[in-house]
Amino acid sequence: MPQIDIEILTPFAAKFLEGTNLTPAERAEVLRIAQGFACKDSAAAAGVSPETIRARRKRIYRKLDVPGSGELLASLLSMSLKMLSRGERLEPRPVGAPSTSAQPSASAAVLR
Repeated sequence: MPQIDIEILTPFAAKFLEGTNLTPAERAEVLRIAQGFACKDSAAAAGVSPETIRARRKRIYRKLDVPGSGELLASLLSMSLKMLSRGERLEPRPVGAPSTSAQPSASAAVLR
C-alpha cells in the first residue's frame, strides 16, 4: 500500500487535530493510521502490543466521532483539499506542537 510522505502529512494532521483532546500517543497513532500502518506494524513502530494499538484506535475514533479509519482519513483528506483549494499554506511542525495562531499566516512557508 502506498504511504503518504510524513513531511507532507504532519502539518495537515496537526491542523486537523487542533482543538481535540487526543493524547500525544493518540496523535502519533493518527499519523500512522493516515500513513496506512496496520495495527501490527503500528504496534512495532510504537513499541507496544497490537492490543494497545487497537484500544488506542477505538479511543481516537470515539473522541473524533468517526466510525473507523476510512472516515477519519476521508475527514483529514477533505480538510486538506479544502485548505489547498483556498490557497492556505501551513508551516511544517510536529503534530503535538501548539499552534501560534488560529489561521495560517499568508506568508507561511510552502510545504516542500
